[in-house]
Amino acid sequence: MNRMLKSQKTGFGVLMLAAAIIFGVSGNVLAQSGSFYVGASAGIERTDIEHSKTVDSTGVPSHFLQSGNIYHTSDSASETGFSGGLLVGYRLSLDPSDTFYLGVEIDGQFHDGTASGTLPGDGQSEGRNQYGEAWPDEWSVERKNSYGVTLMFGVSPPFLVSLLGPGTGVYALGGLRRLDTELTVDYNGCLNPRELCGPGEFESGTDSRDETFYAFTVGGGLEKMIGDKIGIRGEVRHTQYGEEKRGTFSEEEVKVPVSLDGSETGFSVKAVIYF
Repeated sequence: MNRMLKSQKTGFGVLMLAAAIIFGVSGNVLAQSGSFYVGASAGIERTDIEHSKTVDSTGVPSHFLQSGNIYHTSDSASETGFSGGLLVGYRLSLDPSDTFYLGVEIDGQFHDGTASGTLPGDGQSEGRNQYGEAWPDEWSVERKNSYGVTLMFGVSPPFLVSLLGPGTGVYALGGLRRLDTELTVDYNGCLNPRELCGPGEFESGTDSRDETFYAFTVGGGLEKMIGDKIGIRGEVRHTQYGEEKRGTFSEEEVKVPVSLDGSETGFSVKAVIYF
């Protein structure tokens, strides 16, 4: 996990350095070939989430019902939701004809949609009515806001210009994002470590926590200029989340680490204004 976070921080540093180089070069040498822009986006996204839980009773005293066992349970869910946001960027032409260009873009988005499922559970008892087993929890992950920095490389090939008209180009993109979510778990289980729980002895509760993903994004798009200042883009992105792991609680020596992982693929339409 530390290695992943270090890699993500390094990636952010590389992207920001590249952005600084683009802004610096354009400001001092090629100011006439670059343009700032602002815009808005709206899109639809398909998200896949995997939630897993391990219950480790290897440190539990031997006189408890569950001792020396490790149980693992996992579940996955998908959901389709919408997103919208604002963006600001800079485009730098690499040749006088503007056939090739580089761009850097910073954006913020809000998301809707909640992926939910049920962990199947794992253990020795048929009703999962022992303390120290993996209970069949109900869980959900709600996506909230995300923020990202993206680098783009674009080209306006002559065949595309002749087909769709002047001001048409395609671009590839790569970047990093931070996605804020909320994980909610509804549990119903046995909290008596020495006896099996009967039907009326289970205890229920809800555990909600904010979870943050740091993600890598790749994709591409097509842009068509309307006049000299307005561009309309159609863009496809795939975002791979970094796995998040943590421990939920440690009671009577039972350890319960959980993890979240996932990805999303989406299509968005963007309108930008160049200055």
